[in-house]
Amino acid sequence: MGPIDELKMEHQAVRMTLRVLETLCRRMEQPGQAVDVEHIDQLLEFFSVFVDQCHHGKEEQLLFPALEAAGVRREGGPIGVLLEEHERGREYVRRMTSRLSEYRAGEASGSPGFTREARGYIGLLDQHIQKEDSVLFPLAEKELSEARKSELSAGFERIEVDRIGLGRHEEFHRMLDHLERVYLG
Repeated sequence: MGPIDELKMEHQAVRMTLRVLETLCRRMEQPGQAVDVEHIDQLLEFFSVFVDQCHHGKEEQLLFPALEAAGVRREGGPIGVLLEEHERGREYVRRMTSRLSEYRAGEASGSPGFTREARGYIGLLDQHIQKEDSVLFPLAEKELSEARKSELSAGFERIEVDRIGLGRHEEFHRMLDHLERVYLG
């Protein structure tokens, strides 16, 4: 599998977690409906570690520089926009984490605050993934040589080991399978 296909597969996992997050938001909004905050903790860890450190790390440290070297502009181009969206996503995750603490403490603002931030994150990542899948990734397939793609694949493997640790990718997928069964299946 090539590096662009790998990133697309990761997007599928992210989209599924966003559906789980939306389901949890709906439950939080229903009076008397129990919400397993441990599942939310797992999602927040996934967003912070897998999405940001690993997936976005692959893009920011390897794919985007390779595209820039191939002549794709950062400023005023798709890379600059996507980098800004990565930062916005990080901020949403920080705010969701803060709002979850309020929710745990029983503060009235916790639930509506969390669902507002979560839905902002869902909307951001939905459109972000759409941009990457429909614009950036086809551009990368066209502009990058096979040798460069091979280098990216090797670099992606290093990032997975360095950023999230050996075997952690598989742990995340087991967790995602469980959450999918609980909330979507």
